[in-house]
Amino acid sequence: MAIAYDLKDAIQINDADFDVLERLVETPTIMLNMHKLLFVNAGFRQHFDCEGQMLSLKCLLSIIHTDYLSHFETMLDCALSGKTYVDHGELCVKTKNSKAFWMTYTLRVVTYNGLPHALIQLYENNEKKRTDTYKERLIKLSESILEVTHSIVNADGINELYRVIMQCAVNAISNASHGSIMKLEGDFLIPVAHIGFETNAIRRVKIPLKTHILYKVVGEKLDQIIKVNDLKTIETDSVMHSALSAPIYIKGKFFGVVTVESKRMDSFDDDDVNLMAFFRNNLEIAITNQYLNEEKSFLSRFDSLTSLYNRNYFDEVYELIKERAQRYHENFNLVVFDLNDLKGTNDAYGHMAGDLLLKHFATTCKNLIRKSDVLARYGGDEFVGLFFNCSQGKLRKKIDGHLKYLNENPIFYKNKTIICSYSYGIAQFNEDGTTLGELFKVADDRMYENKMRYKLGFDFIEMFEPSRRNTF
Repeated sequence: MAIAYDLKDAIQINDADFDVLERLVETPTIMLNMHKLLFVNAGFRQHFDCEGQMLSLKCLLSIIHTDYLSHFETMLDCALSGKTYVDHGELCVKTKNSKAFWMTYTLRVVTYNGLPHALIQLYENNEKKRTDTYKERLIKLSESILEVTHSIVNADGINELYRVIMQCAVNAISNASHGSIMKLEGDFLIPVAHIGFETNAIRRVKIPLKTHILYKVVGEKLDQIIKVNDLKTIETDSVMHSALSAPIYIKGKFFGVVTVESKRMDSFDDDDVNLMAFFRNNLEIAITNQYLNEEKSFLSRFDSLTSLYNRNYFDEVYELIKERAQRYHENFNLVVFDLNDLKGTNDAYGHMAGDLLLKHFATTCKNLIRKSDVLARYGGDEFVGLFFNCSQGKLRKKIDGHLKYLNENPIFYKNKTIICSYSYGIAQFNEDGTTLGELFKVADDRMYENKMRYKLGFDFIEMFEPSRRNTF
């Protein structure tokens, strides 16, 4: 109820009343004004485990949870200055181990030596209020996790997902003002997302894993969520005072650390640890799903063995290139490559050797193509490429130079030397056709003519002139 007191109607308290409150009243009771704590009874000292201590106003205020201290001081000021105030309500306080709990208070304005004081009695009301608060925070965190889940579909890559996750963490965990997600690279933790820190400064951060607070507290197992309410005991130069830090594991392997921090001491409690566990678990799921999505996206466009484009994606790219070429009257060359005697290599040495041969071809082709060119694996031993701004004559020289390089740089498998070679055919856009089917047929026919020469034992490598050789 909101009331205002009249000093002449206030109950007068004397020293004898203090004796009664001390001996007969078990309810935690205090009396104070804005400047001094005048009285604390035995019930209060027992409840807050401060027997034998000289309590001051500063000590009393430190018992009140930091989030509710300002409200308490305002309420006290209103009561003692004759303004309207609420004479009962709920107050969040904390024990020595910083565990927060709720109590119901009643407040009456009394006088002592002619001056107004607040007589406050506290009644434990912890479990229901704590449960209600935890549920509210859990709902808030669940809403954040829904945002994270939504961002998996809509985020622009993994870095955007990190940023969304970090923002949700800081928003959901009470008192958190700063936060970071750090990814393990070698023996160092590198920030991939942050909230509250200066961007240019944190980009330069590279923390040895063994110096991170999580490692310092739990050791190399890195298997616990930690709560540190006085960071100065661990990091003397830290500008933060409280931290929650949790390890992140992806597919059973240590991935990194998520941490939220506060510039105030005693900012986090056991409920925050539980919420961090809930958040960390969903974070691991979100990151795992994002990697799966990226892996699926990669596999939808790239060949898993050679990391070149696959056939489906090449077909899509060709249509876009054809439309551009027709619009701007451009020409390009399509080349079909077919590895020579891959089946013989598989039969003689096994498919592992054949795979090495395919990867060797794909890797060395990086020196054959430019950024504007396109190369794809089209079938088992067949590849196709699009080459721009290059005449057929120059293109043949480049390809023959590549063949020369492969001949001089074989692969070695189980003490066997295997030379990678291939046959190829070239078709020119517009001159030989415009559709992919037309160009591919022309290039494929020319490739088989080339392969026939290979099977007949014609070795054009020996015909190279030194001035025509390319180095790769």
